[in-house]
Amino acid sequence: MRQILFTSAALLGLAVGLPALAQTPQSGGASNINAADTHSNIAPQLPVPALSAGASPHAYLLDAQQALQQHRTGAAQEALERAETRLLDRTTPPSAADTADAAPLVQQIDQALQAIGHSDIDHASQIIAGALSASGDSASAADMPGATPQ
Repeated sequence: MRQILFTSAALLGLAVGLPALAQTPQSGGASNINAADTHSNIAPQLPVPALSAGASPHAYLLDAQQALQQHRTGAAQEALERAETRLLDRTTPPSAADTADAAPLVQQIDQALQAIGHSDIDHASQIIAGALSASGDSASAADMPGATPQ
């Protein structure tokens, strides 16, 4: 009887504790970009950029640049990943679906992410500045960091 009571108490404690273990860890720092900054198989949840849902890649690049200036590498990583995703939203023939996009702006974003992964923030900032110049996309006021989604 005593063993059943202890077993029940242990299972109850496990059941209560499991949801906490299942939550995604959160972090303000960049991580899991490359081997240099990967310390866990579980990537933490990064801060979400304060941009509208349809923000342009240029707006995400601006947000990444601002985040790096404030030493918020996790926010910069998330903004760069979202800029890259926006650029990769395109129609692709099925025969080319497994081919990496060789667009220079996509490559610059990847280089900036790798620089952040190696803690080379100055180099990442330079790459983002070049990407902003190359993007040629002028962000609308709704795309600017701090804008509220409509």
